[in-house]
Amino acid sequence: MSRQKIQIILVLASLALVALLSAQLVWLTKAYSVEEKAFNHRVQVALTSVSDQLLTGLGRAEAKPIQQIASNYYLAELNAPVDPSQVEHLLEQELGKRNLHEAYEFGVYNSLDDTLMFGKYVPATHRQLAEKGDAILKHEQTGTPLLYNVAVVFPGKTAVILGEMEFWWYSTGALLLVVLFFAYTMFQILREKRLTELKTDFINNLTHELQTPITNIGLASEVLRKRPETLSPERLTRYHDLIYSENERLRAQVERVLQMATMESGELALKKEPVDVHALLQQTSQNVAPRLQQRSGHLRLDLQATRSLVHADSLHVANALYSLLDNAEKYSTQAPAIEIQTRDVEQGLLISIRDHGIGIKQEFQKFLFDKFYRVPTGNVHNVKGFGLGLSYVKAIMDAHHGQVTVESAEQGGTRFTLVLPV
Repeated sequence: MSRQKIQIILVLASLALVALLSAQLVWLTKAYSVEEKAFNHRVQVALTSVSDQLLTGLGRAEAKPIQQIASNYYLAELNAPVDPSQVEHLLEQELGKRNLHEAYEFGVYNSLDDTLMFGKYVPATHRQLAEKGDAILKHEQTGTPLLYNVAVVFPGKTAVILGEMEFWWYSTGALLLVVLFFAYTMFQILREKRLTELKTDFINNLTHELQTPITNIGLASEVLRKRPETLSPERLTRYHDLIYSENERLRAQVERVLQMATMESGELALKKEPVDVHALLQQTSQNVAPRLQQRSGHLRLDLQATRSLVHADSLHVANALYSLLDNAEKYSTQAPAIEIQTRDVEQGLLISIRDHGIGIKQEFQKFLFDKFYRVPTGNVHNVKGFGLGLSYVKAIMDAHHGQVTVESAEQGGTRFTLVLPV
């Protein structure tokens, strides 16, 4: 499947999920509204019944409609001399009939000046059925008619309504799981697609890289097989050297691929021993020196570390260092200028390898240590490689519990920093 088709599917699926989530949010809002209206209706019916009973006992007419002052605040205008204890009893009875067992507060107010005459907190009956809270305020007034109103507040109304929406929370949770599963699936598809593209590029590059030495070896062998007697000793030597060098090049390429395959399978066995990193750097630098001399380049060693011995696999660490130096030489368009520095740090031994080459754009740096990845720079497309070098370096450093980081800027050179525990 092409990348364009995957992107279209991703966009369409994302739009469908956004629409589905929006619809779920609308239904949640509507469900909350319905539950709230039902709650308000039950409270108003209960308070209306309490008001009618209180006023009927006093020989008064029907009470005024219950007012909802706020979301959880209800007021019954009685303007009558009611008994707070009777109000408490009737409230508990009528609210219980309508399955309103939540905690609430009620108050009896002077209807003339809204002075709180009696107030009490009643805990949720399903939790504390036998416990009764003490009255928080009680005023006695004499010489004036005791005309009262009754107010009821439900502090946990929102939590109660949300608790009654259990089905909607389950459906929303299931939908979110679907969304998360979709996101994870698309992430894996895009990741596998990217790996497939990288592997395809790697196979194409590998075919080209292997075909070149095979062709050279074949041509040289054909000449030596058909006309050995007509060749001068110098030409014989040249063809022999060509076969040898191309064979070594082929062997190195195959070896690198096999090393990465071994590391990927987790079967890499490190032969750790005390290794002098300074000696390893000097030896690796000598291996790169002929190529630098051919391009009029130079390499400077600044070995300042006082603790250069590490417990490591000398072969793999040397290969990792050579890979970095090889990149520093290859990606320098002018005469290569490479600087190697070591110093002591808290984590161990720091090795810095810096070049003044073409550099790497910031957007590509996060992919540098991915297997098969090669920076897409058109002006250096002729640089050979499989995209395995830096992933190999990262794997070796991880195997030694070390670190590798990169600092680079386009046309500003690159610095790789390795830290090995001492």
